[in-house]
Amino acid sequence: MQLLKFIKNIAIVLVFSLNFAHGEDNANVAWLEHNEITIKSLSTPKAHSFLTPEEKVPLGSLWKLFVYLYLADTHAKEAEYVCSTTPSEEDRYCCPPGSSVNRDRALAHSCAPYFDPNRLHISPKKWKKYWEEKTTIEWVNDIRHLTPETEVSLHDLLFVLSAIPTQARNEARDALLETSLELYGKNAWSELGSAIRYKTYSWHTHDGKAFGGAAGWLADGTPFWFGANGSSFTSLTKWSKALSLTLPTPSLLSTSTDNSCVDVSFFERYPLKAIYKEKTPIKVESGILKGNFRLEFENGNWLTITTQGEMRLRKNSDQHYTIYGRFGLNNYVARVIDREGNTTQTHAARALAVAARTYLVQNGNYQGGCWSISDSSHTQRVSATIPSQKGLEAAYFTDDLILRGAPIHYHMSTPALNQLSWRDAYAQAVSGWSFEKILKHSYPNAAIATMNGRMECVPLKAAESWLAENSQKWQSTLNREGGYEPLESIPTICQLSDGNPYSDQKRLRIYVRGWQSLNDRLTLVHEYLHLVFRYHPNGVNETYIENLARKLTGVTP
Repeated sequence: MQLLKFIKNIAIVLVFSLNFAHGEDNANVAWLEHNEITIKSLSTPKAHSFLTPEEKVPLGSLWKLFVYLYLADTHAKEAEYVCSTTPSEEDRYCCPPGSSVNRDRALAHSCAPYFDPNRLHISPKKWKKYWEEKTTIEWVNDIRHLTPETEVSLHDLLFVLSAIPTQARNEARDALLETSLELYGKNAWSELGSAIRYKTYSWHTHDGKAFGGAAGWLADGTPFWFGANGSSFTSLTKWSKALSLTLPTPSLLSTSTDNSCVDVSFFERYPLKAIYKEKTPIKVESGILKGNFRLEFENGNWLTITTQGEMRLRKNSDQHYTIYGRFGLNNYVARVIDREGNTTQTHAARALAVAARTYLVQNGNYQGGCWSISDSSHTQRVSATIPSQKGLEAAYFTDDLILRGAPIHYHMSTPALNQLSWRDAYAQAVSGWSFEKILKHSYPNAAIATMNGRMECVPLKAAESWLAENSQKWQSTLNREGGYEPLESIPTICQLSDGNPYSDQKRLRIYVRGWQSLNDRLTLVHEYLHLVFRYHPNGVNETYIENLARKLTGVTP
């Protein structure tokens, strides 16, 4: 049996080498869009690729991605992998000797032992049942195919990637951001942007030459595969610009990769007098706005907007209308770009996208997975109409990127320390500056970071002990409140370095600046209540939460 397996592996390598070793500059990319596979050669402009959808490629490290997706979609609670104090060759990809690695980091760092089906106790029967419910592609149904040397066709690989449920795909995208920004793709991301997420792979042919690349998803979920001579790191570095010019433009307006949302209160300083749809004034008390509308303000100004159902109208007690919007985070950033700047200079727009996203994180309120902020010159102005394609492209190119290390501001024409001048940024982009250089010039004390990086936890253990002790005292009061659901354990409490305190309902964490003062403890209890009422309307009722927090802490309203 061992001899047969050896012969099979040699045959795979030989066939693979013959098909792909067409010169040192061989590189190809394939993607699946509208159930059709497109394959392009990157080696020469407009070159026809010799590959076909039936062409078979080794999985390499991609097998780990499919185990990750299975774990994510089945809500598995597996143990972390602990690296040996005398580490193996595989352990060096995982963690320092004696430490451990979690699922997300294991995927980003391509830690093979973590995803070993035997370690995870994944039964072949459950594995097969899961994948049969997702796709008709047969190779993925057999857990024995989870090996680097397994050959699959580009057709099958892309169609399996397209069958992944949105939530599991988004979890994988979050984990793979580190790969594209800090690991194997770190020399490629400035060309590809941060919205493209991928798992890298490398493979060695029979003559010792390397072949590597990546497979994953574009911002809108379009699956893709890329391969070239060289390791994954060298191939991505060499071909990133050609990749960025060849891959299709994602459909961004309705993309589902935005895990966060933003609630915006529009026109707070400019009361609305009337709203017209076509030429007919609206007389309803509240409702969803969808279509073209003409807004008349008390000061006599008019504005025409177009919405797709993301805006809501509400008549206040003073009989004035208020308009609210709920957008995906990148949709919101694109609207800020359209309102505060423009998109005629790509790198200026990208710089503004990072600044606007950071401003929201530092100054908006965050609850239940949603940020909230006003459309105002005192915060940042937001376009009330559908964002432009170029605005969306700038927002998604900088997906998840923020600045850390300084308070972030910007102005139309006035530069200052840690304040971007849009007029200067525009001129700098015209002269050839990249968005990174523009940001470094405007914010010398700040560095580019990620939204996930902001959420790294520096635990406040004393605060957790205080909350554990006092939450027991509150049980009788909380049990009388509708919607209260106690947590299985005390949430992790993390030190907040910037921005407003918030609770992370996905990770069951609370981010606060401190806990020792009365006001800090009131804030801590406020965020705790958001977690224990997270499945009930009371959980998003700020007045209810604040009053109950004051009652529990004995603070007089």
